[in-house]
Amino acid sequence: MEWQTKVAVEPLKNRFSYASRFLFTGSCFAQELAEKMQDLHFQVAPDAFGALFNPASIVSALERLEGAVPFNASEVRKFPYGAYGSFSHHTLFSKKNAAAFLEHANARLQETAVFFEKTNTVILTLGTAWVYLYEGKAVANCHKLPGHYFERVFLEPEQIVDLMTPVLQRNLDKLWVLTVSPVRHLGEGAHGNQLSKASLLLATEYLQKLFDNIYYFPSYEIVMDQLRDYRFYGPDRCHLTQEATNYILKTFIKVALDENTIQLSEKVEKLNKSLLHKPFLSFTEEHALFVKKLDKQRDKLLKTIANKRNL
Repeated sequence: MEWQTKVAVEPLKNRFSYASRFLFTGSCFAQELAEKMQDLHFQVAPDAFGALFNPASIVSALERLEGAVPFNASEVRKFPYGAYGSFSHHTLFSKKNAAAFLEHANARLQETAVFFEKTNTVILTLGTAWVYLYEGKAVANCHKLPGHYFERVFLEPEQIVDLMTPVLQRNLDKLWVLTVSPVRHLGEGAHGNQLSKASLLLATEYLQKLFDNIYYFPSYEIVMDQLRDYRFYGPDRCHLTQEATNYILKTFIKVALDENTIQLSEKVEKLNKSLLHKPFLSFTEEHALFVKKLDKQRDKLLKTIANKRNL
């Protein structure tokens, strides 16, 4: 008996390897996947903005990376929680003073812009079609400012397509993996969240018809159908548990990586688990030998990965 509604996931035609270079952008779900890919020692771009939930903010960030345009003092604000940041960044990028924020934001921007230029795969996770405008410009985060500071706008599928088309057109050399975040945005209400996801799904469908270099990965559908149980959600009943995120990542690896890379990544994952093991008696000779063995395994795996990148 089947206890799940299986979601058919189309395999990627040209599989990824350890030589691939990834940029993850979009919602917090994209960040979680990026962290897990980094743990497996894939080449992942540093995060230059933090979580970006709506298409307008994501496009704005990508345009900034394309031109490596630095942030200036006029874009820095002091927010109610007592730190300095910008409307282009998540609160996690905020610093205790404006100078510290600008230094950090611009250093990370330049580093990521260089990586983006050589990136062959962009994995873009759309979170919500609801956008908040401040003085007519979409913000990545409201930074705990009162709601009356912003204009709340819903993006129709056609508007999302119009927003994303120029940046996709300029980067036809990259593969774009589009996915819709399964994380629910209940601040807009249950119905508002469903309308939002529908708009994002329709937009990705339209974009696939316009561009040959777009691959749609159904993370939203996997959660809604295969994992349709609250045990896969965290305490807020909106974000996913580690088990759910791991399940989605494993599904992605299965359909997107070549067989040799899958086997190598599994060895890395096994080693990572061993390295996290906490012994009862860390001072024993047995433990010292165990650690030495793991160090040798890690060095061997890292050398193999390096060789794969240089092929």
